[in-house]
Amino acid sequence: MTVLGIELSDAGIMAAAGDPPRLLETDGGETSSPGFALSTNDGLIIGRDAVSRFRLNPRSYTNRFWDDLSSEPIKQPGLEGKTYVELAYRHLSKLWDVIKNAGNEVVMAVPGFYTQHQLGLLLGIANELYIPVKGFAPIALAGSSAPHLRHPLLHLDIHLHRFEITFLEQSDYLILKEVKTIAGRGFNYLYTEWVKMVADEFVRTTRFDPFDQAAYEQELYNRLPRAIEGLQPHASATFTLQAGAHSYRVPLTYDLFAQKTEAVLSEVRRIIEDMMLSAGFHEKAPVLQITHRVSHLPGYKEALYKIPGLSIIDLAPGSGAMGVLKLRDRFTGQHERQGVKLLSSRPWPSESAGHIPASSGHSIMRPTHILHGDCAYPITSSPLIIGQDDRDVGATLLISSNPSDVLQRCCIIKREGNEVVLVNESPAGTFVNDQVILKTSVLRLGQTIGMGTQSDKLKLIFCVGADEKEGRNRI
Repeated sequence: MTVLGIELSDAGIMAAAGDPPRLLETDGGETSSPGFALSTNDGLIIGRDAVSRFRLNPRSYTNRFWDDLSSEPIKQPGLEGKTYVELAYRHLSKLWDVIKNAGNEVVMAVPGFYTQHQLGLLLGIANELYIPVKGFAPIALAGSSAPHLRHPLLHLDIHLHRFEITFLEQSDYLILKEVKTIAGRGFNYLYTEWVKMVADEFVRTTRFDPFDQAAYEQELYNRLPRAIEGLQPHASATFTLQAGAHSYRVPLTYDLFAQKTEAVLSEVRRIIEDMMLSAGFHEKAPVLQITHRVSHLPGYKEALYKIPGLSIIDLAPGSGAMGVLKLRDRFTGQHERQGVKLLSSRPWPSESAGHIPASSGHSIMRPTHILHGDCAYPITSSPLIIGQDDRDVGATLLISSNPSDVLQRCCIIKREGNEVVLVNESPAGTFVNDQVILKTSVLRLGQTIGMGTQSDKLKLIFCVGADEKEGRNRI
């Protein structure tokens, strides 16, 4: 049997298959399919097609059908007579047509706030589409990466209409203990605020108003995600909109967008602190796993690091879809009459068996060196460039701080403040603990790094100085 993992978030449904798991294309050649539906004269369009046109007819679209999954009729003009279940059916049908040949069994990572009734509706949709679902697991449970037994462990995700904060209990099992959400403050809210802010900048600096015509507003929505992704702290970038024969330009800064992020994440911080207090961990430094959806938000680190002692782990894109594949054995051996299992816990290795040991104090030991063979390379604020040297016969792994030494760069590793960060520079991605990293990732002690087709692996280690006691050099 070949198993598919599906991660259900209305911000973008993702799917994974294979060993090691890899993300699949789900919508228009992309690896995620957002939960948008738009009613047009030609019929209903779903996913990325709807996103690219929804501001042209704003009264005839919805993106609430996964968040408010129910069988209640929609009263919105242009969508009368339809239900959210029907729209979810259409969306899942479109996705299944693309990926169904990649596997013959499905396990699904679902939002932790879904009710039993909503899971029942989801299972009914899957049955109608002949999708062989074998089980469900919350995204936070499926996507968690490694143990931190001496630290409170949390998971943070963002969907179109809410943030989701999950508290996880660690022992021999990882147990989902508590889920809280901030409704009405997801991507939909943030992008609406960001678009208004950019439109105001256009009016203020050029007197051009993108809201004058639906086509200009749609273009602003279409191009803004890529513009935000390219923003850097303490720098500005020029954003251009074409209106007929005229081009209008405004400068955008990272800080402008980060201010809107901070306004929402201040509430996330309060919830995390309340969770830790309720669990008796208010004096311990927490570890927060964040999905790739959260790591796309400008200013998220600055806002979250206001929590004392916090360590952040950036999870790979589709960590829920890939992680649920590793739990496939938890769904086997069931009789069909027992129904479909929803996991609330999973086996959790001890730290000695895992990849990321935690310290006995309030901080986590960060790696100080990269070990390759018999050589340990120190990690500093000056980037270490890792790649291949193919000037001789056969490509060999090369680590250098001199850019001219490395002809084919795979990634760079450097210290940024209290973190050790990997930045991928390879189209094929860089593998950290066999999970592919396409952008950036915070590295932890004991992890291994692989470079595409290279069989060599690097290991992240901690070196103690000759005049230091064991456990020193913690940051």
